[in-house]
Amino acid sequence: MAKQTVKERRTLVKFAVQRTTHIAGSGAATTWETIAVKIGEADDGSPIMTDCFYCEWLNAYGQAATQQQADGVIRPARLRLPFVKALYDALITKDVRIYLHGKRDDAHTFCLAGAADNYLEQCKMIELQVKKYEGK
Repeated sequence: MAKQTVKERRTLVKFAVQRTTHIAGSGAATTWETIAVKIGEADDGSPIMTDCFYCEWLNAYGQAATQQQADGVIRPARLRLPFVKALYDALITKDVRIYLHGKRDDAHTFCLAGAADNYLEQCKMIELQVKKYEGK
């Protein structure tokens, strides 16, 4: 069996989770907060954080894309990226939006088209299917 890896980590994506807060006199306000993870420490010991992730982004094409579009899935794609526990936990437990190239406009906003997979339960790679986000 060929070893599965993330081959081309060239596409920048950001992931955001929904946060709802109550504002006195106004009701609830919903925002989308990007997921940030610690990638190191500064000289003073403060954490260095990032919300930028690089992945292998493969748009669906051919018969698979045609079938998905017939099923109502718009702009399907598969993502693979190195395993990040905080990101994986959010993907399997929360409502998550994916921003292609980090852009938050309608053309670059995606959502999960299926469950995220901790490939072979090895905590080395996350694989997920996404589709174009259609606002409600």
